[in-house]
Amino acid sequence: MKQLLKISGFLLFTFLLMMGCENPNQYEFEPELVLNGQLNAGQSIDSIYVSLSADILAKYNTFNQRVTGAEVTINGVQLNEYNNLPGVYYYPDHPYKVQSEETYRIEVKAGDKEVSSETTVPPLFNFTAQGVSDGDTVQYVPGISFFSNAFFTLTWPGYNGSKIYRIISLAEVANQSNFIEDDRPEADVFKGEEKDRINPAMWWVADEYARINWMFFNYTGWHSIIVSAMDDNYYDYRNGILFGEQSGQNFNSIVKGGYGLFASSASDTLRIYLVE
Repeated sequence: MKQLLKISGFLLFTFLLMMGCENPNQYEFEPELVLNGQLNAGQSIDSIYVSLSADILAKYNTFNQRVTGAEVTINGVQLNEYNNLPGVYYYPDHPYKVQSEETYRIEVKAGDKEVSSETTVPPLFNFTAQGVSDGDTVQYVPGISFFSNAFFTLTWPGYNGSKIYRIISLAEVANQSNFIEDDRPEADVFKGEEKDRINPAMWWVADEYARINWMFFNYTGWHSIIVSAMDDNYYDYRNGILFGEQSGQNFNSIVKGGYGLFASSASDTLRIYLVE
């Protein structure tokens, strides 16, 4: 009898194990709407992307996932779709500019699917440049870490309209002729391999200043250094991606009913000419 019980227990365990492992790739995938757009204070409303999520096992094609003919509204005003850019929508009133501290609600309907989101644009943002003026020539000096000497510093003391600031270093021309060659181990560690040193370079800070050094540049020539005070949606989404597993934060909660990010920013820009 004991032997029979042992055999029965073993067979039950084996059956449950097989049931748990059977057809692991069989599941029902339901595509959801994905909304991506950013409003920038002082600029027109443009490039709102609407697409469908894809099966993680399927080959992904950005253009095939775009949603055409969607009903997209911001604060009740319907957006138009570009004729030559399916799934990309823009505000019909071109002279209209996004206003700081205004709240914008976006709603998207496509078939039987609906998503929505809201963003409040950060207050007007300006920085002060220390050690450089707009249009100056700046000498590039290779560094060894994040803490290497700054070429110049941008500060915005007392600004409390954002939890995170994005710094973009955008080269006007970016090709092999003005690429900054640097095969030192330090460059590989802090900038990545040369194939990964793209334009624009992008960094983030949570302080009231940014030290602009060698880390921000992969090309010589004219650059726009754009510092943006980002809204809470951007902050929550980025934190959810980076730390969501530890905190349980769901970065997909920004867009209700679907996925993606609808965010806003207020920015200031400095132009410099970089030489080696």
